[in-house]
Amino acid sequence: MKQTTVFSVLWAVGLAVASSVKLFTLDLTVGSIAPDGTKRQAYLINGQTPGPNLIIDQGDEVSVTINNRLNVPSTIHFHGIEQSGTLWSDGVPGVTQHPIQPGSTFVANWTATQHGMYWYHSHSRAIYGDGVRGGLFIRPNSKNLNNSPLSQISNDPDELAALKKAHSNPKIISLVDWTHWTSEEGLTLWNKSRIDITCIDSVLINGKGRQICPDPSVFLPYTTGNPVVPNATAKGCPYPNNTVTQPFPDIRPDLLDPSIYFECTNTTTPLEVIEVDPKETWVSIAFVNMAAIWDFIVSIDDHPLWVYAADGQYHDVQKVDTIGVSTGDRYQVMIKLDKPWNDYAIRVAISGSQLMSGYATLSYTQSKGSGTYIPDPVNPAQGYGGDTLPGFTALNITTLQAFPPSLHPPQKANVTLAMDLIRLDALTWVLNSDPFAAFLELEEPLLFDPHSPASLNPKLALEYPVGSVVDVVFIAHPGNPSHVIHKHGTKAWVIGQSSGTNWTWSNVAEAQKDVPYAFNLDRPSLRDGFTVPAAITTPSWLVIRYEVLEPGVIFMHCHVNTHAVSGMDVTLIEGDPTTIDIPQYYRDFDQQAGQARSQTKIRKARALTRGVDSGSLLPRIVRPS
Repeated sequence: MKQTTVFSVLWAVGLAVASSVKLFTLDLTVGSIAPDGTKRQAYLINGQTPGPNLIIDQGDEVSVTINNRLNVPSTIHFHGIEQSGTLWSDGVPGVTQHPIQPGSTFVANWTATQHGMYWYHSHSRAIYGDGVRGGLFIRPNSKNLNNSPLSQISNDPDELAALKKAHSNPKIISLVDWTHWTSEEGLTLWNKSRIDITCIDSVLINGKGRQICPDPSVFLPYTTGNPVVPNATAKGCPYPNNTVTQPFPDIRPDLLDPSIYFECTNTTTPLEVIEVDPKETWVSIAFVNMAAIWDFIVSIDDHPLWVYAADGQYHDVQKVDTIGVSTGDRYQVMIKLDKPWNDYAIRVAISGSQLMSGYATLSYTQSKGSGTYIPDPVNPAQGYGGDTLPGFTALNITTLQAFPPSLHPPQKANVTLAMDLIRLDALTWVLNSDPFAAFLELEEPLLFDPHSPASLNPKLALEYPVGSVVDVVFIAHPGNPSHVIHKHGTKAWVIGQSSGTNWTWSNVAEAQKDVPYAFNLDRPSLRDGFTVPAAITTPSWLVIRYEVLEPGVIFMHCHVNTHAVSGMDVTLIEGDPTTIDIPQYYRDFDQQAGQARSQTKIRKARALTRGVDSGSLLPRIVRPS
């Protein structure tokens, strides 16, 4: 397609070309890297993964030029950015735009109305797990910096000044689960073996890590008497024939390379070092889970964590020792730099059926050798398997309260969407009874054509008018692990949840009469990621509530990569999208990209996803070679 300059695109969408415009360029390329000592092909952003952190000031106009130099289509989604009035920059193929084809460029423009920690990643197939991801921090304006919960930590003027300074300049820590196989290899093996492969090779912190192979005795406290993981492989994984994690009779573990689950080799690659200056007295750390599969538990030896923001939204401060960071979620914490001059271990453990930890260093010493070793334990708050040790406190996300105290959810809803989270077969996860078919990624985006094939199934395209107050009830049936559901667009209130009980009501008002203790309509948390409790043997449910303020096409999905790819997604049609005034640049991109797409590929994609096997995976895209 014809290249359009950044400034002409800014003009096309009515952005002022001035100092308040932040310009970024993201070059997506193929490269070979070995972050944990084992070389593999990956997708890089500006020559690295994670990509560069985008640092923005609240109120900035943001323009991101995305040059796709991969050999596969991609998009970039700005995770947690509401995109009010700029949905065409949300980066969801088949929903808000066509994929950016290899050799093509797309310019995403939006306004930084929010503040806090966010991130960006590919939304095409499963390739963000191959490296297309990076951090995004929006510094608050003076009003939001001064009207923050930091005064709950200290009212001392000097300390409060240090806290504000730290908040505006956080240390960003990205958390990644890394595999020695590419996402395409993983999808191919899943399709072949019918095993949803969740056995990773290492935990990376800011792109650095090691493969760690503990003595088998390390696993015994976690496997003994554990019905989910009664035994563990050398990588701490459940065996691939485990009937709890792989419950379908047609699985073929014999078709997997044994190295995926059973072979582990210790490496000594450098670890990330977070350097701090005790003279600053406080440091802000922003944890970002950019993983493709796993949630994590994080802690820092001998340092309590003052949690003050979640998913970019201020919340009342809670002082804890460990935090569970679900896939896609972000937590901002303060750490007081009042410990002896030393190096301290940052611990990151998988929260799930695999037993694995990764490490980084919080360094007071700023020694050149700090990244060559794991610091000796100093009052560690968690074990290797992520368990919070006696005498320490874990964050309970159900007790988070949005700040300021004047924030409250609407007290009544007039739309209720009850969604059944089910694993239909070995290859198919669904968010609302039916899978979101893979080929829809290649169809005309719903934003440009609300009658595109994605809207034909009312379970996949749910419609309601502007002005609605919507409750979404996520009902996890037995056999489900914990799911992290990410809603694009505006944040939502997490107003209720329960484990071990069925959802038997038609709406929240009815449920409140029977189980009032399961709900909080006063000051619940306000998030863009919602962790539905695991339902291994008994059901669970979680309810979110939000208000619809403008027309749009909003994507909502599980943030476990394989779950989303296999169908665990829906679209929310809010009001009449045809009334949205889309800038000409994006209309031109849509038209040209739509004309360029191959009808042959579309037919093949439909054939693959509508075949005899209802769980057939996406049309194959050639992996890096």
